[in-house]
Amino acid sequence: MAKEVDSIHLLSCAIEASLGNDFPAFAFRLPGEDGFYWGACEPDRLMTLADGVFPERQEGFFFAPFEEGELPRYFFPVKIQRAEEISLEALNYGAGQTLANLEIKPVDSSFEQYEKQVNTLVAAMSRKEIKKAVLSRTVTLNRPVVSDGQLFFRLAAKYDSAFVSWVNVPGIGRWIGATPETLLDCDGVSLTTMALAGTRKAGAKEPWGQKEQEEQQIVTDYISKVFRDKGLEPIIGERFSRKAGQVEHLCTPISLKVGSANGRLAEILSVLHPTPAVGGYPKELAMEWIRRVEPHERRYYGGYLGPMFGEHVRLFVNLRCMEVDDSRLRLYVGGGLTDKSDPESEWKETEAKAQTLLSIINGYK
Repeated sequence: MAKEVDSIHLLSCAIEASLGNDFPAFAFRLPGEDGFYWGACEPDRLMTLADGVFPERQEGFFFAPFEEGELPRYFFPVKIQRAEEISLEALNYGAGQTLANLEIKPVDSSFEQYEKQVNTLVAAMSRKEIKKAVLSRTVTLNRPVVSDGQLFFRLAAKYDSAFVSWVNVPGIGRWIGATPETLLDCDGVSLTTMALAGTRKAGAKEPWGQKEQEEQQIVTDYISKVFRDKGLEPIIGERFSRKAGQVEHLCTPISLKVGSANGRLAEILSVLHPTPAVGGYPKELAMEWIRRVEPHERRYYGGYLGPMFGEHVRLFVNLRCMEVDDSRLRLYVGGGLTDKSDPESEWKETEAKAQTLLSIINGYK
């Protein structure tokens, strides 16, 4: 217990040092683990990567936006430390120019606006223009008197099966989240991912509805096709209900045969992301509709992030996340639509997903 308290104290101090001295940094807790990890670098060492480039077999942390080309893709080329290994004396970065982060301004949709957005997308599906689209919205709040570190640790304590993260990129902003979705886990021998879609209240006893099953099957079929089109034969696991805070999702694990993905991560990521779990299907048409209908930019919501331990790469979809500044919090939540979607039900689904973060935030009010 003393070691855990000490690591939390060290990591809290490191997070505050990053904010006070304005240097790039990240912290995370892996699903099902107890320990925390940290990394930081001088501002001029933070790498901005071209679209389609992925730094395989390196150590560091990757942070990518929802849409390539809209915002930078970042790689922190640093040694990832366990929290108890942090040396606060070594955190002397940030001596250069301070970059102002973007101020968070409300762009939230009312229910009436959201209803129109849903109806527009459902009409496109009824005309067979697209089969599925994920519609997101934002919830902007005045920030309670609480530190980034407190929010991060509260999320980690409450959601032990999530990838919990905090990322600070000067000039871009800070992001905190607790995502249930793995995009890619490759250890140099095998690769696994998941088709995660369909949402309902956690612990429901009745069978899953047709809409949710169809929505999730679209994701499974898409990922399987992406792999097969690249000459990779996927192994499809059994579908199950995966709890994520106040809700649960349908989840199908998908893996590749041993060694078949070696040296091909950049290629696989370029076609895999965004899956229909965060974008839609067909991908390009659904993305066009999302750009047309959503009133906000997704930025790094729905993008992906995660650690790279040399051969072992673990990337997660940036869901159940919020963008933060010193005065406001902007939560991002979304839901998959099909031609069977009802605006009121979809709104309630996003409210339930928002509780992943609101249940933590409201504890400080």
